[in-house]
Amino acid sequence: MRSHEELQAAFVGKKLKFSLEHINIERWKEDLRLDKDQLQLLYLFSKDVTKVRDAKLKELKRLIKDKVENPTTTKNGKKNRKVLVFTAFADTAEYLYEALKEWVENELNLEIAMISGGSKENQTTYGKKDFGHILANFSPFSKNRERMLSLSQDKEIDILIATDCISEGQNLQDCDYLINYDIHWNPVRIIQRFGRIDRIGSINNEIQMVNFWPTDNLDNYIRLKTRVEARMALVDITATGEDNLLDRVKELVEDELTYRDKQLLRLREEVLDLEDFDENVSLNEFTLDDFRIDLMRD
Repeated sequence: MRSHEELQAAFVGKKLKFSLEHINIERWKEDLRLDKDQLQLLYLFSKDVTKVRDAKLKELKRLIKDKVENPTTTKNGKKNRKVLVFTAFADTAEYLYEALKEWVENELNLEIAMISGGSKENQTTYGKKDFGHILANFSPFSKNRERMLSLSQDKEIDILIATDCISEGQNLQDCDYLINYDIHWNPVRIIQRFGRIDRIGSINNEIQMVNFWPTDNLDNYIRLKTRVEARMALVDITATGEDNLLDRVKELVEDELTYRDKQLLRLREEVLDLEDFDENVSLNEFTLDDFRIDLMRD
């Protein structure tokens, strides 16, 4: 029989405290069995998604191939085949690198690299795995690689997969094509990602960003697309006053305001578990963001 202290240590979560005599052990065990069944079902579905059957990966390869076969031309007349792929997860970055490495090397005849910020080892088909070396080989002009005498100058990395560990403070403007393989809920992170290639002094005539949004069924549940676009619209209006980076700005903002109003109403009229509710309504959202919303309403 486990002690009271051992049972307490086994609980996950610090916000809510439960008295052991209030726990229905049999009901708890049944819920755990149901959780196990659901997780097993998810595993059975997900294990069948291989690199061969991954439709999202297939679309990514199509985008990369189209970029490589139809390169843009820089201001100095050089063909630009560079693609920067962002993902929020180190495991995803590693998966994409392993799935694309042989294809990029053998079919596209290009070099590919991956940077994940330490949770996974950096990988590259050209040069050293060092963080700085990979970025210099991916963006040699903006990183002044010609001054780095220890680095080879004969080749470049054209495909870079990275997590948000490089979403700030890095000048990668040799590249003009960025793909968000997944969308972070915070639009500032998306802006930071795009800021790696959208920089003053770019050698490119145009730059492009492509976003992979959740499927319709999933987005209907998590509302990621609408929420991120609405927040981007709010940031845009607050910053510029007039210029809008997105279409449907008024519609998106009104939808977000309605959604927030509904959640605030629920907070006022219902007894809710805030530990489970914080994904929808955060206390941080009722500070500066609400001030911005009030300005828009006036």
